[in-house]
Amino acid sequence: MSPDVCVAGVGVVHPRDGRPHPARLLRSQALDVALADAGLPRTAVDGYISMGGLEDLRFLGLTPSFNVGVQSGGASAAMCLVTAAGALAMANASVIAVSYSNSRAPAGTGGTGATAYGYPMLYGMFGPPASHALHARRHMARYGTTSLHMAHVAVAQREYALNRPLALGYQEPLTIEDHQASRVIVDPFHLLDCCRDTDIAVTLLVTTTDRARDLRQRPARLAGIGFGHNIRNWFNGEVYDRHDDIEPAKEQAFRTAGITIDDVDVAELYDPHTISVIMQLEHYGFCEPGEGGPFVAAGETRPTGRIPTNTGGGHLSGWYATGFTPLVEAVHQVRGTAEAGQLPGVEVALVSGHGGNAGVQNTWAHATMVLTGDR
Repeated sequence: MSPDVCVAGVGVVHPRDGRPHPARLLRSQALDVALADAGLPRTAVDGYISMGGLEDLRFLGLTPSFNVGVQSGGASAAMCLVTAAGALAMANASVIAVSYSNSRAPAGTGGTGATAYGYPMLYGMFGPPASHALHARRHMARYGTTSLHMAHVAVAQREYALNRPLALGYQEPLTIEDHQASRVIVDPFHLLDCCRDTDIAVTLLVTTTDRARDLRQRPARLAGIGFGHNIRNWFNGEVYDRHDDIEPAKEQAFRTAGITIDDVDVAELYDPHTISVIMQLEHYGFCEPGEGGPFVAAGETRPTGRIPTNTGGGHLSGWYATGFTPLVEAVHQVRGTAEAGQLPGVEVALVSGHGGNAGVQNTWAHATMVLTGDR
């Protein structure tokens, strides 16, 4: 049985003026945009779920029946939707605001950020690039994947971002040569293999299908959701061979949604680094293990390829809102509101989330979501 959960409104605020913005102010603005998108008054919100915004209610003018904080890194978007689904199923709320923000503003204004994961930081291993570089080097050694293959990921996603005004890569073309000329951050990653931090806020309004059908936008249905955790592969010695523990997450989400990989129209994958896209394409089954690099280089993730991927530019060239970046793009694609980036005939979108380290490098949670248009 599919969960009766829909995203009925989306609000994204992404200031591009170069100044740090207080996170709470960004969340307030994103809520306003989401309410306008759905055509709902503020008083309709009777549940609030956030990443780090537990003191928001007075500032946002909300009076919900509950206020919950969720934190699983880049898997938090999916965790928020699971929490919302439970509240809706138990009739604890009818319209739930799900809120996220990232800000470079000073501490005390809700800014976020992280530089180290687990005990390896004691030995000088800092930041997500150093962590994910271990996946990349393992994949390169095992399959012959190259830096040029990863460059094709960056270039393909930049092409999607060129006509999206909110994107960091808007009207800024990128070539393979640009990628290769960018400085090395941590071997084998160049600067353009890595996503960029941004000041941003996202609010999603989540409700039931019946309620969503009475609102302004076509509902984006959460047809299936599942989770896996890479701590299992740390114990069995495959932590760097697998980007995440995708198989159980995929199986649960696809079974609940009643789909196969052939039904997926677009893939919106969590992409902190280019290798993440290559490995997820393989683990989800769009191509065979070791073929992800050539698959992308052959254009299979572009609009006319086998599986259009990260159609808003993703984290690499769109905007960084942790797991909310791919989720928001999937919502727009299935409801037909991606404007200049809209692809034809999108009915089923695959979304992944990745985060929530378990205290050992690369032991991330993985989330799979399947979104569909209202049928």
